[in-house]
Amino acid sequence: MRHLLALPIVCATLVACAAPAAPRPGGPFTLERGQAVEVAPGVSLRFEAIEDSRCPPGVHCVWAGKLSYRFSIRRGADAPQMFTLSPEQPQALPAALAGHRIVLDEQAIPAPTAPDTSITYRATISIAPSNLPTTP
Repeated sequence: MRHLLALPIVCATLVACAAPAAPRPGGPFTLERGQAVEVAPGVSLRFEAIEDSRCPPGVHCVWAGKLSYRFSIRRGADAPQMFTLSPEQPQALPAALAGHRIVLDEQAIPAPTAPDTSITYRATISIAPSNLPTTP
């Protein structure tokens, strides 16, 4: 009978150990295209690509253009989840982060460059609980 009383305690301990670790608020993390960072135990975030069609300085454009950063996030062996951040949409709430969000640091976004100028794009992001303000 005493063994039956210990069973709920053992089960609760096993469940607590098996649950994935929630990410802690962190960062900032600065990544170049192709780089990855572990944002929580077993959860990796990768900066996949950039699209920058913004109007260069000194050029008259019909359209102002757009800047967007594409990321993938993966928990363990799960399939990666893709998402995009931009100045117009600077945060995402991927399922792999269990209620935390990724916030793009808009202050770290480079200005558009002149035509034929090379730039190394970097994305600076932070991890925040979904109930905190958006300031990274």
